[in-house]
Amino acid sequence: MRPGETRLEDYKISQLKQRVDELCEKIKAGISLEDFFQQEKRLRGYCYRLFPEKISLYDLIYRSRFRRIWEQFRAETIEFEEDEVEKTDKY
Repeated sequence: MRPGETRLEDYKISQLKQRVDELCEKIKAGISLEDFFQQEKRLRGYCYRLFPEKISLYDLIYRSRFRRIWEQFRAETIEFEEDEVEKTDKY
């Protein structure tokens, strides 16, 4: 990987992490389940646009993180449906 590619990759990763952290904070602040699922679906689409070959890692890492935080702060369980990636530019 060339130096410019490394910086771009680092930037994309930092943008994704920032958006994930924002959604985690919304969970803690009381976002509704419906709004959470809408925003998570957009975030997953955003991840797909940045790293299409790594969407399964998003599911493994971030969805489990969202599930754990939801259960910790809401005392209820959530389950994600297997769905198509939302490929819009809304996030």
